[in-house]
Amino acid sequence: MPHVPAPPPGADLVEAFRRGDEFAFATLYDQHKGAVYGYAAKMLLSRSAAEDVVQETFARAYEHRERLVSAAAFRSWIFTIARNQCLNALARAEREPPIKENADPRPAPGTPFSHLLKSEQTALVNRALDALPPSYREVLILREYQNLSYDEIAAVTRSTVSAIKSRLFKARRKTGEILRPWLDPTPAAKPATVPTPSRV
Repeated sequence: MPHVPAPPPGADLVEAFRRGDEFAFATLYDQHKGAVYGYAAKMLLSRSAAEDVVQETFARAYEHRERLVSAAAFRSWIFTIARNQCLNALARAEREPPIKENADPRPAPGTPFSHLLKSEQTALVNRALDALPPSYREVLILREYQNLSYDEIAAVTRSTVSAIKSRLFKARRKTGEILRPWLDPTPAAKPATVPTPSRV
């Protein structure tokens, strides 16, 4: 189930955070740690790596809190920091391929998606995400799982709204191609092997 985003924090809370108020920081952490973890977990497909990203993200947010310009920008700002940490982790994975945790075996070919167990659905979706280039994966996660607006995603990825819409369309299409054998109820559907994860 997609994460329900926290409402934008109040200006007073953010201003207190910018002044170094530890209670304000703890409040913001409690409000947004789940969303940051969910994003990182889908990007990296590793619980321990996602936990590291959460800790590093909020540590850097506190260290550079004066760079936050407004309360309304807090969510995109914190996701920008998290994104940078995820990209760093993916770059390290290029040098040292990680061992995926709790990786469930792929469901038997021909199994209708609606008949898969929840854990199998999650494993299959995760494999599909892992097969996407990071540039596609991140916009799909930010939009479909974190419910960020196009403007927020553009801010997080330092891109344009039109570029985000194009990238999101391509990401959805590619994911659909990977999952089609399980989404198509006809017996003739032949599932293709989930491709090797892209490292672009």
